[in-house]
Amino acid sequence: MENKERLLENYAELILKRGVGLRAGQILVVEETSVTAIEFLRILAKKAYELGAKDVVIHFTDQQLTKIRLEHAKMETLSEVPDWWVEARTSYAEKDACFLRLNNDAPDGLRDVEDVRLATWKNATSATLKDLSFLKKDNRVKWSASAIPGEEWAMKVFPDKTKEDAMDALWEAILKCCYVTEESGVDGWDKHINEMLENVKKINNLGVRGLHLRNGLGTDLTIELCDDTVFVGGICHCPEPDGELFAPNIPSEEILSTPHKYKVNGVVYSSMPFVHAGNIIDGMRLVFKDGKVVEYSAEVGEDVLAGILEDESARYLGEIALVPFDSPINQMGILFYNTLFDENASCHLALGAGYSDMILGEDRSMEALERKGLNISALHVDFMFGTEDLACIATCEDGSQAEIFRDGKFCI
Repeated sequence: MENKERLLENYAELILKRGVGLRAGQILVVEETSVTAIEFLRILAKKAYELGAKDVVIHFTDQQLTKIRLEHAKMETLSEVPDWWVEARTSYAEKDACFLRLNNDAPDGLRDVEDVRLATWKNATSATLKDLSFLKKDNRVKWSASAIPGEEWAMKVFPDKTKEDAMDALWEAILKCCYVTEESGVDGWDKHINEMLENVKKINNLGVRGLHLRNGLGTDLTIELCDDTVFVGGICHCPEPDGELFAPNIPSEEILSTPHKYKVNGVVYSSMPFVHAGNIIDGMRLVFKDGKVVEYSAEVGEDVLAGILEDESARYLGEIALVPFDSPINQMGILFYNTLFDENASCHLALGAGYSDMILGEDRSMEALERKGLNISALHVDFMFGTEDLACIATCEDGSQAEIFRDGKFCI
């Protein structure tokens, strides 16, 4: 890849300036990243300090060490999360820090781990970070998720290439998805976000209260939104509605809102594989009644799906995101096996925690947001359902209906 150093510096600039919205005096916490990401992390840390960061705190992980622990540690060990582990991650929320997740793990790097052990570990660690997760989803701290290539991930995406060529190809794809060029890390991104916000404005002008989604796979789902809810896309504010800007996901092609916990009915089929805790789930079918998953199946990873749904709150939805089938990421024709990228190629839903930042109102307590229909959960599991023939009809505040999607694309 030509001019790699310059491109990586620009990518780091995008993540810091537009992703976490780092400003002088703030602490950057990289919550979870692999030891194999060290080359880019050095670039990121240097750039963060140049931008005035007070400190850069990095929590390293290693997928293979995690797998060894999951396979051999006692179950009681997997269910116990030390106070120091929690404190090291949550205490920075009180110190005006911004938070970054930087992934490059293999999509199926935890395959063959017993499902009950995987679910026990994942549910235990997620539960201890529930309060921090709530702060993020209510935009009381700035946070973002990005990714860089890892060798195993690159070979999964480009199995016919050498490791070196696969890494270069994945880097090129990621940078293209994020509108990064040699000239600038932020100019292309800013232009893209401004275009997205035009569609956000159009949807919110309709006063949408519910959606009916249908496609040829068999999806036939009705979703009512939380009370006092709007759609957002691309950028957020900390705090809402006019605080500091940040972008929760880089890349981002989604316009999203929050379903009412108890007002989802029908059936939905996944349209792409998705990754959860180092395992792939594909060919999924979910049936909802009064918001709750009452039936489920999957052609691949059904046991992993069952582990997710053991958490009662994960049987309810937390997100509905609209992504046109002709999005630039989908047009690339690459299956990334990474939800951060694949969800921006397709309309998607999320089981578990809802985003409260798009629910209007001064009372930001969990109790007040739950009364408006928010699903509070320690988990948030995205899956894609968008297709080329997806249709979406909105029900508006005045009782009228409006066509939002036709043949998988916006038509507003």
